[in-house]
Amino acid sequence: MTFRLSPFVLLPLIALVFVGLSALGLWQFNRYNYKQDLEAERAVRIAAPPLDATEAAAAPLDQIDYRRVALRGTWDFANALTIGSRFRFGQQGEEVVVPLLPEGGGDAILINRGWYPLSARESVRSSLAAEPVAAIEGLARYAADGGGRVTSAGTWTRFDPAAMAASLPYPAVPWAVIEGELVDRVPLVPPAELPVQWYVAYEDTVAHFEYMLTWFGAAITLLVVSYLRLWRRRDDGPQTAV
Repeated sequence: MTFRLSPFVLLPLIALVFVGLSALGLWQFNRYNYKQDLEAERAVRIAAPPLDATEAAAAPLDQIDYRRVALRGTWDFANALTIGSRFRFGQQGEEVVVPLLPEGGGDAILINRGWYPLSARESVRSSLAAEPVAAIEGLARYAADGGGRVTSAGTWTRFDPAAMAASLPYPAVPWAVIEGELVDRVPLVPPAELPVQWYVAYEDTVAHFEYMLTWFGAAITLLVVSYLRLWRRRDDGPQTAV
């Protein structure tokens, strides 16, 4: 015996699924547009002239993210922080974040001084600790909740400027700076000079556009298949003999 749903039941189910698929497609469309706008906005910020310490400290927190800064001051390597388990170029390494005490005073600013493999830890950290004066340029980053935490080994799980700044024994701004220059793409092999210092422009890596096409395509396919099936059922109905 063949079980068939009544059209009075089937049509509302088809409509419900169609609305759900279309809503998912629309959500992905909105996410795609949002990320495109965010990409363009951050590209404009990176292209703007770099801020000095005073200008950066006075900038609203929602405007400091992805701004270039040029800073001068002194390093406080005694209060340096380490981000552990950072894999790059197929190697396990670390990133070292050092407080900079701005020239002319003001709250400290955390500077991510770059990545190095574990095999180069001693030489890199010794070299950085020997630099008393700072004159750097880099990219400011701010996130209200970066989700970073300190492990039992004393290293941080991720780059979390606000949480790291709060862990210092003196006041520090809730944003930090990635030292280095803008590069188009990350090289496949590490440079000879360590630590590795660079940053890339923001780029949305989530395939929202492809997801949007998938959901809308599924919605259209549902309509086409449903129409063909229901049309066939109508044609397969009982015929009146003449």
